[in-house]
Amino acid sequence: MLNIRSKSVDNLQLSKNKILFNDSKECHIILRERGGRLGNRLFMFASAYGLSLTHSCQLYIDRNIIDELQESFEINLTNLLSKSQLNQLTAIKKISNYCSYIPDLLYSNSNYSIELSGYWQVHKYFIDHMEQIKQQLRFKQSILDRVNNFLEKNTNKNSLTSVGIHIRRGDFLLVRRTSSNKYIFDAMSHFL
Repeated sequence: MLNIRSKSVDNLQLSKNKILFNDSKECHIILRERGGRLGNRLFMFASAYGLSLTHSCQLYIDRNIIDELQESFEINLTNLLSKSQLNQLTAIKKISNYCSYIPDLLYSNSNYSIELSGYWQVHKYFIDHMEQIKQQLRFKQSILDRVNNFLEKNTNKNSLTSVGIHIRRGDFLLVRRTSSNKYIFDAMSHFL
């Protein structure tokens, strides 16, 4: 539930989520950029979604972002701000952030519209809403079936323990120091 609007209720406390919906407040969280790859986009989605829940703001997520995430996940967003509503907003503050936490990003009981720019890779923006985010980011059944089929074909359930290793190197080779191939293979040899 991203937006509750009722003139008859001043404050509604949802005890389950501990979210205070204040009818006198009008705020918007906007996510239009599709930076990075899937991991970055998941952080961006989770941060925007979490901020909208924490501060009872209306959420706008660009249709291309939703479509892309829906290729893998069973996302079911309701009460999103429409593009026509977004176009009517007059003062949108764009905030760029990558890996830092901005504790006073949003102030309660005020009117504002902020657009998230960058990767927003800090769990503090959404940690209080992990269950809702997990519900939004459930893998599609077709993906779960593919993974299960792969595991059934490629694992011996009686004698082996599988270890999955993900090493991000490709886009880091030119911009950051990475572990050498020798280091990686030496580390992997400890599992064999």
